[in-house]
Amino acid sequence: MKAEKFINKNFQVPCESSKKYHLTAISDALTDVIIEVQDEELSELVLIKGNSIEINAENHRKLQKLAERHLPTVSPGGSPTNVIYGASNLGLSCAFIGCVGNDDFGYAYINNLRENDIDPYVTIKRGRSGLCYTLISPDAQRTFGLDFGVTKKLYPYEILHSLIADSEFLHFSAYELRGDYPINKATRYAYETARKVGTRISFDLADSFVINSIRSKLLEFLEPGVDVLFANEDEATTLCNGDDYSKLLNYSDLAIVKLGEKGAIAYTPKGTTKVEAFKVEDVRDTNGAGDNFQAGFFYGLFKELPLELCLKIGNFLAANIIRRIGAQSKVKIQGIEYII
Repeated sequence: MKAEKFINKNFQVPCESSKKYHLTAISDALTDVIIEVQDEELSELVLIKGNSIEINAENHRKLQKLAERHLPTVSPGGSPTNVIYGASNLGLSCAFIGCVGNDDFGYAYINNLRENDIDPYVTIKRGRSGLCYTLISPDAQRTFGLDFGVTKKLYPYEILHSLIADSEFLHFSAYELRGDYPINKATRYAYETARKVGTRISFDLADSFVINSIRSKLLEFLEPGVDVLFANEDEATTLCNGDDYSKLLNYSDLAIVKLGEKGAIAYTPKGTTKVEAFKVEDVRDTNGAGDNFQAGFFYGLFKELPLELCLKIGNFLAANIIRRIGAQSKVKIQGIEYII
């Protein structure tokens, strides 16, 4: 059974698409400032380990001092952004919608997208670009401290109708729905435009902390349904109020739960498909594992591969990214289904 048939009986996603883009992502355009920290340094910041939290002025000062003490790795980030980086590496055509500041971080973000064959539909605003302090603890867990800068100032009128129409999938996450910012309305507008023009919707639950903080808004958004729904085990448990993940089928006919070292499982109206994870001994950084999984899964969908193989490709990319620091790989791979 081919994976795309689980999404919609009339839906096919051939790799040779008639549309310009396989994937267009809308996201907070956050530059990752990746710092390896000790547990005691993390506890001083009063951040919840493993979650993504907007930082206050005091924490901002502490994080700046922490960055001065260590040698951070700096790279463009944001969860949907990581997905299209991985997808582009596999040969899918991708575009990005977001907002950056008129500073070095902002211009570097745009240039990095271009260098990785991703077309940037990026608005430049006067002010500070968004930063995500990505703190990697000794157990390879990642904790995020967010300084949004101008990244939330993306408005609906900056969403190009023609871009959405020329994309097979629009991909975004619960991160783009939290708070009360212009980007919330812009994302909703992009979603509504996609529905009008027949572009499919891929949605990532993002973070259990975010799910709890916007639960009513999130459930209202999910009620009409999305075409592909991604969650990790913690997020799925939080949304489903337990471990009956088949409840995700209330929101999508194709729900994927990433189980970390236990593999991944796909839920469809026809049943479930589960695959084991690739064993990794030298885990360094779990940041980006789920995003790279999604990139591999999308590749499988567009290649019309069996659902089991889509999951295996996702697991393969996730297993490889956690062996290094950072959420993005620079390695271009052709025909990944033939080498795993």
